[in-house]
Amino acid sequence: MSGRILLVDDEPKNVLLLEIHLRALEQELISASDGPSALEAFAQHQPDLVLLDYMMPGMDGLEVLTRIRARPDGAHVPVVLVTALSDREHRLRGFKAGADEFLEKPIDSPILLARVRTLLALKQSRDELQASRDQLQVSRDELERRHNALRDSQREQRELTEFIVHDLKNPLSVVCAGLGWARDQLLPTQVDVAETISDAYEAAGRVNAMIGDLLVISRMEQSSFPLQREAVSVPQLLQSVVHSYHRRADEKGITLEPPPPVELDVQADRPLLRRVLENILDNAFRYTPPRGRISVEAHPNDGVQIAVSNDGPPIPLPERRRIFEKFRRGRGERAAAGNAGLGLYFCKRAIEAHGGAIDVVETRDWPTSFLISLPG
Repeated sequence: MSGRILLVDDEPKNVLLLEIHLRALEQELISASDGPSALEAFAQHQPDLVLLDYMMPGMDGLEVLTRIRARPDGAHVPVVLVTALSDREHRLRGFKAGADEFLEKPIDSPILLARVRTLLALKQSRDELQASRDQLQVSRDELERRHNALRDSQREQRELTEFIVHDLKNPLSVVCAGLGWARDQLLPTQVDVAETISDAYEAAGRVNAMIGDLLVISRMEQSSFPLQREAVSVPQLLQSVVHSYHRRADEKGITLEPPPPVELDVQADRPLLRRVLENILDNAFRYTPPRGRISVEAHPNDGVQIAVSNDGPPIPLPERRRIFEKFRRGRGERAAAGNAGLGLYFCKRAIEAHGGAIDVVETRDWPTSFLISLPG
């Protein structure tokens, strides 16, 4: 797939850096150093993709983008705004002006290449579709065939995901059972071996939870996951979940505060809601320091609100919305077992399927508090 990419930045070193990153794609690269020359290059070369600096003197990237979108030949050309600004207001202004994507500085090369490939493929698909329309060669039967092929492909992808997940769960259950048995056979003096087996058992448990999350997410995204609602006593569910984490809390020296006794019921899918709470607690244990505290509580609030709080480091405000995105981890956080960026996305989808909402806040008493709101 060959294409033409227009690079716009008033700093020559930034253009050079983009050229170095994009060299592996073997695309034709054109550069411009300001807004007017960018518009001239766009008209002359008809690029397939524009990487446009947001902040430039004179005509900034937002104005360039607006003028590109006003052109008859600029409506469907993907434009990526490259910026050091990450606040919500700047992003909203960019999207309203017609931006397809944002890239934050400093540039992450793998993310840049992945997005450029995707947008070039999207542009190519759009061009091919437009050419087919112009030539009036796409018949109604052909369109129906393509639609059916796409639907079948999506169904096969979902079935493949479920097949793989089910095939993984059985051997993983054997691994967990074997590790549990081995741990129970150890002598009191085999402390190092016990710790190693416990770590492996815990990691296997996280992988098992991830597999379950992946299966449920696949079904929820295909709208084929009906909730099995029943009357759920929130205090009893919270006490059961907290009790299952006591051993882990003791091992890590963390105080796990029990939920206060209150009378609250919701109509919910009990196993799904329990998995949400376990994912959030796993997240809390990941960030709570030794001798730290974790709290789980619930109270009425136009329905029911559940709060899972910990005294680990607070989550920066710009990150609080992004952590619920699919495959999103905290900025600078490396991939780790059980942390593929699915857990909190799963929580969001599951709670929204219940008609509720989930958010993360910082309070006077807790640096990090996940709030789950469910209708009564």
